[in-house]
Amino acid sequence: MKRKNVMMYTIISVAIVGLVLAILYFYFAYAPSPKEPQLSSTIKREEIISGKSTRTYLSYHAKNTGPSPALLIVLHGTGIDGEKIRAWTGYEFDEMADRYGFFVAYLDGYKGDWNDSRKGEFSETKKKKVNDVKFIRDVISRYENKFHVNPAKIYVFGYSSGGTMAFRMATENPQMLAGIATVSSQLPIPEQSICTLPDNLPKALLVHGSGDSICPVNGGELKLFGRKLGFVMSANATAQQFAQRNGIKGEPIKTRLPHLDVDDPTTVDSYVWSVANKTIVQQYIINGGGHVIPQPSVQFPRILGRKSGDLNVPEKVVEFFGLQHK
Repeated sequence: MKRKNVMMYTIISVAIVGLVLAILYFYFAYAPSPKEPQLSSTIKREEIISGKSTRTYLSYHAKNTGPSPALLIVLHGTGIDGEKIRAWTGYEFDEMADRYGFFVAYLDGYKGDWNDSRKGEFSETKKKKVNDVKFIRDVISRYENKFHVNPAKIYVFGYSSGGTMAFRMATENPQMLAGIATVSSQLPIPEQSICTLPDNLPKALLVHGSGDSICPVNGGELKLFGRKLGFVMSANATAQQFAQRNGIKGEPIKTRLPHLDVDDPTTVDSYVWSVANKTIVQQYIINGGGHVIPQPSVQFPRILGRKSGDLNVPEKVVEFFGLQHK
């Protein structure tokens, strides 16, 4: 009898623990992807030989691209892939590609990560010294040769570690890129950086949340669920580096975006560094924002922090790069 009672208590205990874990998962980590919109074309999974490796990416080729279209390369964050970042940007890049006639390529990192601008061997990508710079260059070359994209209109958007990979691409190949945009990413501190910052970096759009628990807005150690991933500059120092490397010494112009929802606890401040009335660096600081991409149709896992309703990042990226002009 006692044995049966022990078994029953064990089964009940395991069931309760399982239920609690399930509730915690659905509350903190689960986030369904938005419904994919109706588009003019279909997304295609492509393969390319880069060095001795076969790499993959998703390609969206809108039907109304002109004779010399732009290319937007999208780099995901750690632990996800091109398909997930496509969903986490609300499929908006594809919708705007239809509207404005440019290409979008969602690249897949090696085992969900990038050999970005940080030193260290905290991932398989780093340990194996995967040549992601060559991968990106090879994808660009394919689009230039096969689809005749304009070499002067190559842009990179990166989220989290994808943003740090965008920094590496911008610092090692500034002549190849017309601009970069990053979310939840900051430059590594100099002693932990693979790259040396050149003059004349591409123009940059930089988005940071002040409540980001993974990539601290004031700089410091990157931590992803207990993993230590090196040290970064502050968001402000990162923006200042891009401004200074483009010869801008003055202070930025600060404005606050209109607050659209009184129930939204976040606010957004914009900082703009310009030369001859041309914006070279723009930074958005989301006061109270987390490690997320602000976008109206996507609900991020709660564990990543708050999303602001005052900023639509994919829309701002396309506007900053001038992709709305065919």
